[in-house]
Amino acid sequence: MKEKFDQLMENIKKDIIFLAHEVEDAIFKSLKALEKQDRKLADEVLKLNEKIDIQEVKIEDQILSLLVLQQPVAVDLRFIVGALKMNNDLERIGDHAVNIARVAKRLIGEKYIKPLKDIPAMGKITRSMLHDAVHSFINRDAELAREVCARDDEVDELYDRVRKDVMEILAKKKDKYEQGFDLISVAHDLERVADLTTNLGEEVVFIQEAKIIRHGLG
Repeated sequence: MKEKFDQLMENIKKDIIFLAHEVEDAIFKSLKALEKQDRKLADEVLKLNEKIDIQEVKIEDQILSLLVLQQPVAVDLRFIVGALKMNNDLERIGDHAVNIARVAKRLIGEKYIKPLKDIPAMGKITRSMLHDAVHSFINRDAELAREVCARDDEVDELYDRVRKDVMEILAKKKDKYEQGFDLISVAHDLERVADLTTNLGEEVVFIQEAKIIRHGLG
């Protein structure tokens, strides 16, 4: 019975790691689609999101079945509760990748009102956060998870900069409102990705240390 339980737990862990890698790929491709104005890459993100949604439902079913049939306790219960939240957050990150890909498709053929410098910088930080959050989960590394959470402030600062710069440009180029707000929406999506990735780090700390650190606690 214990061997079966351990195998089910391992399957959930592997599936979450696979889902995280798919989500990271979706973010990367959506940003490349925006930078390169590449319709094919944007469409790949939309197709990838279908796989992400299916995987998220599969993992949730596994977790709920394990809760009902095995009734785990202590660290195993924390792992399952944390994994359920992480699964949901990863799917939501995939949705933000879709938002970015759709903006990329809308803006194909347009000259950008400002160089795409800060948005790719936001993307680089959020992707590194996501990468490290996954590694903290794989290696049960609460210290790395806390480092991931600390990086969220860098993304917030870049988001504020993008919003300020675009609004200054739109004050002079009112005919570019639609593109300007599209670029702000991309920056906002990345800011939300960073927030959701911070959630992943917080769940790793919860799993390992039984501490709730969101809202400055712990």
